[in-house]
Amino acid sequence: MPAGLQKRQVHVWSWSLEADLLGGEAQAMLSDDETARWQRFVSADLRRRFLVAHAGLRVALGRHLGLDPKGLSFEANEFGKPRLKGGWPGDFNLSHSGGRAVLAVSDEAEVGIDLERVRPIEHLDLGKRYFHPNEVAAIAAPRDLEEQRRAFFLIWTLKEAVVKAIGCGLSIPLESFEVSLAASRPTMVLAPAGTPRTWWLQSTTLGDYCLSLAMPGAVDVGLIHRTM
Repeated sequence: MPAGLQKRQVHVWSWSLEADLLGGEAQAMLSDDETARWQRFVSADLRRRFLVAHAGLRVALGRHLGLDPKGLSFEANEFGKPRLKGGWPGDFNLSHSGGRAVLAVSDEAEVGIDLERVRPIEHLDLGKRYFHPNEVAAIAAPRDLEEQRRAFFLIWTLKEAVVKAIGCGLSIPLESFEVSLAASRPTMVLAPAGTPRTWWLQSTTLGDYCLSLAMPGAVDVGLIHRTM
């Protein structure tokens, strides 16, 4: 490992939103804010997926920390990013799309994760509205429509993972920083203002999904994958 790099570990938990992780106890474990969000879903299917995603967060984090998931308590920063109460120095981040959920857990540093199901959308129009011009050019470069769509979702999930790691939500405009897929691993070309110039980025496709992770700073990261 080159001098100056810090070794980190990120645990990535994955589970199906069709799973029944906590049975009838899942709803009672939601916070007041989560309950309010859960109740706003009109579709029963969307309510169930939200419930399983957030119950799964507690199960995975409880297993990681060796704590009872029912006893975990959370608070949020001013931008809504949750953190565990009690002084734990680590960070976690949840994402879910379609029928899957993923959770990234780091015991030492901020981390962001984003999962999106690849689907037909107006990818070039959306890219022009929200992405850096160089990213739009990279998306448009492949001739095959499927390759363009895949490039769009990889860049989208990378950028979402970055802003989630920072914890400031979309107060950071997505077009204000640039990521690149040109190398064997994604790279940060232009970092968001006020953040380290160097980022660890990881992106992959899993069937019909694109999954990306981001961690600020010059770090060497080991990934540990777990399934529930």
